[in-house]
Amino acid sequence: MLKKLFIVLNIIFILSIFFIGSKEGIFDKGKDVSQYNNRFVSLWGMICEEADTSVDNQKLTLCVRKIVIGKEVLDVRGRVLVSSKLYPKYNYGDYIIVRGFMNNPIRFPEFKYDRYLARYNIYSVIYYPRTEKVEGNLVFKERLMLSLFRFKWKLKESIDRNLPEPSAGLANALLLGYRRTVDRENLDMFSRVGLSHMIAISGSHITIMSAMVISFFMGLGLKRKKAMIFVWIFLLFYPLITGLQASAVRSAIMGAFGFLSIYSKKKIPIMSSLLFSASIMLLINPKLLRDDVGFQLSFLAILGIFYLYPIGERLVGKRIRNKGVKSLWDIVNLTLVSQIITMPILIINFNQLSLISPLANILVLWVFSPLLAFLIIALFLSAIVPSLSLFFFWPSYLLLQFIFIISHFLASFSWAATEITNFTWFEGILYYLGLLLVYLGIKRVLS
Repeated sequence: MLKKLFIVLNIIFILSIFFIGSKEGIFDKGKDVSQYNNRFVSLWGMICEEADTSVDNQKLTLCVRKIVIGKEVLDVRGRVLVSSKLYPKYNYGDYIIVRGFMNNPIRFPEFKYDRYLARYNIYSVIYYPRTEKVEGNLVFKERLMLSLFRFKWKLKESIDRNLPEPSAGLANALLLGYRRTVDRENLDMFSRVGLSHMIAISGSHITIMSAMVISFFMGLGLKRKKAMIFVWIFLLFYPLITGLQASAVRSAIMGAFGFLSIYSKKKIPIMSSLLFSASIMLLINPKLLRDDVGFQLSFLAILGIFYLYPIGERLVGKRIRNKGVKSLWDIVNLTLVSQIITMPILIINFNQLSLISPLANILVLWVFSPLLAFLIIALFLSAIVPSLSLFFFWPSYLLLQFIFIISHFLASFSWAATEITNFTWFEGILYYLGLLLVYLGIKRVLS
């Protein structure tokens, strides 16, 4: 009784956040630095997120401490997204002075950029201002984060030095969570063949990788209990090497629940745990439910894995005796389940449905576990014997090339993906109602 009441209360809370959040600006903060938008300002503050660097510019999240309006200096707080030239380079922990015209974020017809930034509590933008680095002190937490980032930057530097492009860009995306290291042409290709999830940190991404880790080590002969040790190491280590990205931490938590629901021998109340974790995240940042596609995909993917994965396991998985084939089926099952449950969200946000996605995932996803292992091993050995680093990265390079070759080949088919522009939330709700009926029907037949 108490478990059911707990689930109902969490569902009510999540639905309340959804409906209340449909009103524009309801969860936005009160007056901060954004009250001075639409004027020329001078800002002093610290870069409080890792710089988002592309080939021709850098986006800096500036946590403002002071603002100068005319001759008046005011203490003020808030976040401003600064788009600047590639040089001079800045990054987390740098204190800078920014002089430029501060604007409201623009809302485009096809992309609500203002709401995208609002989920990070950013309500002001400055494009290509004058910048100047100044002195500033970091507190203990900031120094600790800077140490994590410096470790991450060393890993990226090693990858960039030992792998050519575009392999290096994909390796950085897969292992370290960088997305802009993959060029637009390849991003479009991966989207076309349904492999975008491999370079976007989400609950399904981490759950699939966790499943591949345990399948890989069980395939080597380890028992489930020992193989799970490597999964917990992965779930702890992965968010750290991304610099504790919010999406990585959130996805690791949600992915861990989904993973436990599949592999734990003890009965774990995954629905209660998952709903509770979602409620806590929404309590901290209620804008996630409406404006964070990654949160939506993570939550739905974990639900799908919890409810739909056992069906595939019961229909097919239990009949497979070969360990290698069983590991392959686990990957296929997890991938198909994640795509079936998240398809409406993907269509609504990206207006494209990949028809070749199941085949692409079957052909490509099996390399993830050995690829991540080879990258980590190569980084470790390269730090010990730098002169042999190119040799250490060679297995990773071969697997990365395999991903590109297969993806290019599959994307070349004219029917690989279809554009869907008129799919609405109403049709999405009908899809999920139909999926629920199919699930209940199959469950009744199997029971």
